[in-house]
Amino acid sequence: MTTQSKVKYHRHLIFSIILHAVILTVLVVSFEFSGKMPVLENSDKNADIVHAVIVNDSKIESVKPALLPPKAQKAPKKVTPPPPQKVEAAPEKPKPELKKQPVTMPQKQAIAIPDPRKKLLQQQLLEKQLLADIRKQTNKQKKVKQKALEASFEKEMRAVAAKSLEQQLLKESNELTSARSQKMQGVVDKYKALILQAISQNWIVPNNSNKKLISELMIRVAPGGLVLDVQVVKSSGDIGLDRSARAAVFKASPLPVPTDSAEFEPFRQFILKVKPEIVAALS
Repeated sequence: MTTQSKVKYHRHLIFSIILHAVILTVLVVSFEFSGKMPVLENSDKNADIVHAVIVNDSKIESVKPALLPPKAQKAPKKVTPPPPQKVEAAPEKPKPELKKQPVTMPQKQAIAIPDPRKKLLQQQLLEKQLLADIRKQTNKQKKVKQKALEASFEKEMRAVAAKSLEQQLLKESNELTSARSQKMQGVVDKYKALILQAISQNWIVPNNSNKKLISELMIRVAPGGLVLDVQVVKSSGDIGLDRSARAAVFKASPLPVPTDSAEFEPFRQFILKVKPEIVAALS
């Protein structure tokens, strides 16, 4: 490296150092200026606007120190921002005075005092209406109860009448049956006596038989008195006496029986007790 080139190199180095110092100074000043800007209040007056010119760093950096002559390079002057102008505050507008309204006292409302007579009359009317309603309700209930009692009484009377009629019919039926039974019993007794008489006339009792022994015979008879069958239901203990009694019934056939079909019914099959001394018919 030659001496001339060394001198040029030193000159460029010094120039760049100076240039950077100037840029740094400008930045610091612009920062302080922007931090101390006063706040402007709204006002009706026109306020002057302060213009601040900021040096563009890019333009300064674009200048090549090689193009400038070495003698022409001088330290840039410090740019001091103008002092901020004081903005006068707008005068306060006078507040409108409030008109005092007259204070009106609330009017007292008249209190209506109820009339005790009127209240008493209303209460009496209500009581009368309630009594009338209670009487109507009571009359309705009485009518309903009376109708229910009448219906129940009618039902009971019908039941009593039906029961009485039933009892009367039953009594009449029993009386009629009893009368028929009595009549029939009379007919049976009559014809049994005739049958016993017919048997006794045809009964040949063995000589060695006990006259007090009794034989029970079941006799089956056809209409007209024809003897169909004779069975010994209960023996007398004497076989000879039982056989002689059975033979006497067959000999007495046809037996005397009623000709009426209703009166003949008891004689279709009947039991007869016989003994040598007394012949008795029992059913």
